[in-house]
Amino acid sequence: MGMPAPWSSKRACSRAASQDSDWKVMQQPAVDIHGIEKIYPSLRGKPAAHALKGIDLTIQRASVFCVLDPNGAGKTTLISILAGLLYADKGGGKVWGLDLHSDRRKIRATVNFSSGHANLPDNFTAEETLNYFGMLYDLPGRVRKKKINELIAFFEIESHRKVPFNQLSTGLKQRLALAKSLVNDPRILFLDEPTSRLDPAVALLVRSRLLQWRREHGTAIVLTTHQMDEAEQMSERIAFLKDGRIIRMGKAEDLKRSISFQQRLIVRGRNLRRLAEVTERLDGYALISSDHGQLTCRMDSSVENLNPILEAALNAGSFIESVEVTKPTLGDVFVELANRPDSD
Repeated sequence: MGMPAPWSSKRACSRAASQDSDWKVMQQPAVDIHGIEKIYPSLRGKPAAHALKGIDLTIQRASVFCVLDPNGAGKTTLISILAGLLYADKGGGKVWGLDLHSDRRKIRATVNFSSGHANLPDNFTAEETLNYFGMLYDLPGRVRKKKINELIAFFEIESHRKVPFNQLSTGLKQRLALAKSLVNDPRILFLDEPTSRLDPAVALLVRSRLLQWRREHGTAIVLTTHQMDEAEQMSERIAFLKDGRIIRMGKAEDLKRSISFQQRLIVRGRNLRRLAEVTERLDGYALISSDHGQLTCRMDSSVENLNPILEAALNAGSFIESVEVTKPTLGDVFVELANRPDSD
């Protein structure tokens, strides 16, 4: 057998190098950024705003990552940078293996975005909307038609495919907006409060469809929401952003264990007014709310049992009908971190 022609060897080496490069890219995280800062210059007498202050963040492929923050903490700026819409003033990194600065155009073609406030052309039907955005992403005609049918079926809007956007219900508008965000098979999907205006049944459908898409296509999802149950149900990891910094990050259960109180106590009964006054002076307890028939307070990790509160109830002349102890919620984490002084 003769030796292979030189050009054949070169082609094989080139193909092997390309495959090796592709493999290395696939091993990279979906997002890997370091030291990201963004400063908005002063405008009309207002001082410059330091929106992001050294963000380090890694998001794995095919994962769901949630960002929680009080309004104005830098969430929108962070997502805009990751989606290739804004320059970072400092720092760098990669989004799906693409350089955050030099590959912004490629990043925009690789990702997509959907907001809870669907805003699409009023007079376009559902079918025309998806066709229009498919053309913007340069999808060939046959591919575009197949993708349109797939997304319409996936989000269960078949019976409304010929209906103009402005005649759709809020739930259908939101499903169409999500379908639009998947038309280019994005590697990373950014979702800004995707179910904020939906009723519980439609919200449940949307969440299940998004998680199904992630499993089947390997899409990484970056979610922002103020619905704590949504964050907990969908996300593997959650980051809390405050004043331009990530101050806490981890799984939902780890975040719950990280705050100062570890249990919530609900006391139901009669004559609880005096007990509310006493509770505010008990070590390890923090009153949340009190009315005529129910008192709710937090118990931190220093409280070993219920004896102090029960003794206080007896001394205050309260009549206890029931006592319920529950674990803290993700909403409790949000409130504690949001209210924590910046120095913490």
